[in-house]
Amino acid sequence: MKIKHTFFCSFLFMLFQIQLANAQQEIRGKIFNYTSGPSQIESFDRFSAISQTWGEVNEEGDFSIILEDNFLEKAREMAKEAQGNAPKGFTVSFNTVSESFACPFEEVEPKVGDIVVTGLPELTLMDEMGNPTNGILYAASSLDIARWLFTYRDVNANPGYYLEFYYLEGPATVKRECLMETYSGVGEEVFEESTNIDLELQAGWNIIRYGIDEVFTSSNGKVLPLKLTVTRLEKLPEDLLWFAVIE
Repeated sequence: MKIKHTFFCSFLFMLFQIQLANAQQEIRGKIFNYTSGPSQIESFDRFSAISQTWGEVNEEGDFSIILEDNFLEKAREMAKEAQGNAPKGFTVSFNTVSESFACPFEEVEPKVGDIVVTGLPELTLMDEMGNPTNGILYAASSLDIARWLFTYRDVNANPGYYLEFYYLEGPATVKRECLMETYSGVGEEVFEESTNIDLELQAGWNIIRYGIDEVFTSSNGKVLPLKLTVTRLEKLPEDLLWFAVIE
């Protein structure tokens, strides 16, 4: 789903806001490092490669993404279609709150009445020819964190944050601390990674902030997350930036 350069501009508050209109929400922003032409913002089903359009980007990098208020109903329709293209024996299903915000490597037992969670998938920027050449879209506090997410956390981490957008069928509360002994990748060198999850989630769309508050530098110079926090935001941060990462 890397970071901290701080950019404060008077227009950011206007650019990065969620506006409620006509029974749907709209995320509007400007991609900070955008250099491509007009793009469609799309996601893809892993089995059928069927695409879903979320919005569009103009040549200046201005974009909008529509978040429908009945998104879970639509997601269930998409899942049904994906199931028809899934390999034999594979079941397409939704995560629950317990699964989505579990500690790493924790086995979660299904609970009766657990709230279903879905949300924005990975968003690809398609060029005018319909090719996925204009990058993956990230909401983060710096390009370093966006690249960290793009490489599946392979490059060095940096203090900062990134955002994800979840849709819940009902309200839920998650409060927990996850402590995990983590190998740095250098022999037997280990450190304790901690994640503090403090969420009061509401039915509908939620802005979730994943913060990298402190980092650990290994003996060979690799930088890894040390202390993380997961919280819900009422609105988009004023210092938020959007990035298109290609490589």
